[in-house]
Amino acid sequence: MKIGGHQEAVTHLYEALRLNPKLALGYMHLSMCEQTFGNTAEAVGYALKCFELADPNDGQGYPIAEFQLAFALLFDGQYAAGLKHFESRFAARLPNFLLYPYPKWRGENGKTLFLVADQGLGDTLSYARFVEAAASRCRYIHMCVQSELRRVFEHAFRHLRNLNFLPSPSNFPGDADAWSTFVSLPFALGLTDDEIKSAPNIDMPRPPMSNQWKVTDRKFHIGIAWAGSPMNDIDKHRNIPIHHFVELYKVPGIQLYSLQVDAKKTDLNLWGFAPLIRDLSGYIRDVADTVSILQELDLVVTVESALGHICSMSGRDCWVPYSHLGRDYRIGVSEASTRLWTPKHRIFQQSEDMRWEPVFERIVEALREKVSF
Repeated sequence: MKIGGHQEAVTHLYEALRLNPKLALGYMHLSMCEQTFGNTAEAVGYALKCFELADPNDGQGYPIAEFQLAFALLFDGQYAAGLKHFESRFAARLPNFLLYPYPKWRGENGKTLFLVADQGLGDTLSYARFVEAAASRCRYIHMCVQSELRRVFEHAFRHLRNLNFLPSPSNFPGDADAWSTFVSLPFALGLTDDEIKSAPNIDMPRPPMSNQWKVTDRKFHIGIAWAGSPMNDIDKHRNIPIHHFVELYKVPGIQLYSLQVDAKKTDLNLWGFAPLIRDLSGYIRDVADTVSILQELDLVVTVESALGHICSMSGRDCWVPYSHLGRDYRIGVSEASTRLWTPKHRIFQQSEDMRWEPVFERIVEALREKVSF
């Protein structure tokens, strides 16, 4: 299954469960396979079976079983239930949070809250839409946020008088009563599926920036990113060799700009593409700068990463070459999935062969139609 042989894995899983029908992890891996096949209801059923069989006294196995149940539910569009079970991530993956010197926030009124990020930039930005609801219940919030998001959040929450920004990392505030993370807010607030789906974007800043970086003799300007954070489990699947993006130059009149700001930006020189793809990393200090650049672009083509979330929050058109194995529940399992908070994303799904060439052939054709319109 790790190398994409899900059909073969299923054959062995059925045999394993024939030999031992109480093999909890067998059902967990069946759930993961059905999720990959796009059969989300079946994935939920197998995940529930795994969770039912898992030993509650197993301090490692039980949270892992619940962790898979969370993702099965999220990919099935059961967001409230999925995020409830996603709280298992602290026991399964992030036990340091359970050592905090105050209890986890359960949505009580009148608390002073220590709010921190436990996921990547994209998740923190996506779930910031629930901060205002949390602030309406809390006496005060100490928000510890990644430096790349500081200017965005100072703009978005400038009207909240009970909010204090802390650098990340930061010491524990002495006056806090409870802690929470951004992704935990919908569960703590007790929100329904509809309330989660309809939560509006935060107001994104658009600080003025010179557009001298734009190539003036091109009519269609496209930002690209070919890699996400290496800290993400799906990173090895979603990342795309940069040479595929050069295929977009088959469409006359376009210009590509790299929005890659991490170590992968060196691919431009390693592959010899620096003369073709203008590197904008020097213009980007944080997410606010990225938003400013997006206003000058006609389109973004990016792997499923924080950049896609920034586009969604900024209302920008975004095309995603979407991995067969590296997926996000906000986009779903396929091009036809109902998507969460990404209304302007267009998805180009990789098939079971896990080749990127056919994906970019479709992107080039779609781009040709868009540019000629």
